[in-house]
Amino acid sequence: MGKSEFVGVDGCRSGWFSVGFDSHGRHELKVFPAFSELLDYYREAKLVLVDIPIGLPEGPGGRECDQEARNKIKPPRSASVFSTPTRQTVKQAAESPAAYCCANATEQTVAEKGVSRQAFAIAPKIAEVDRLLRSRDSCATPTVREIHPEVCFWALNKGCAMEFNKKERDGEKHRVGVLEQFEPQTRAIYGEACRRFAGGGVGRDDILDALAAAVTARCGFGRHRAIPKCPPNDAKCLPMEMVYWKP
Repeated sequence: MGKSEFVGVDGCRSGWFSVGFDSHGRHELKVFPAFSELLDYYREAKLVLVDIPIGLPEGPGGRECDQEARNKIKPPRSASVFSTPTRQTVKQAAESPAAYCCANATEQTVAEKGVSRQAFAIAPKIAEVDRLLRSRDSCATPTVREIHPEVCFWALNKGCAMEFNKKERDGEKHRVGVLEQFEPQTRAIYGEACRRFAGGGVGRDDILDALAAAVTARCGFGRHRAIPKCPPNDAKCLPMEMVYWKP
């Protein structure tokens, strides 16, 4: 069992990459093949922030949090927030991961618009988290909430969106610099994570996103804001929100 209290998570080719901090600022880096294993390992954590849609629409109109997030990180980063597919499409895409045309047709029928290739590609991970959270007791620990990394960076950067793409050298450098203002170990942790995991099923951008989530979880604990301010629940009582911390 992990001792971390504040955990940031991002999906990766190998499963789920996490950065955890304990109350003394000590960190740990892990990769889990399944989200259930991650939650079991961090079952004593106070908060887990994950970059995956939680709370899914089941009809047309989409999620308010997606649109509000786009507005906050206006071009050039707004395109990084894709429209969350409906639960029906997520289920179909997870069951038939090669059948984009079928999933797109389902989304056209249910949501009255198609599903992006990006959303389709991560549908199995969305479905994995959705199934797990719907099966948990509402009082279970740890608390799991959704973030979007670019919204986290926007908030930590005094309300200014990142100028460069995170996969560009300047984008990577800028993000590390922003996180370093709140977590002095950022550069060392990022370097360690890249040496241990990058290229082996974990991308450098996955590491950055998980680290942003972990810093947001730890530094903002008890002071997080949500978009929208009064998040609605989906049909399965999961909140359709994104959380962030703005110093």
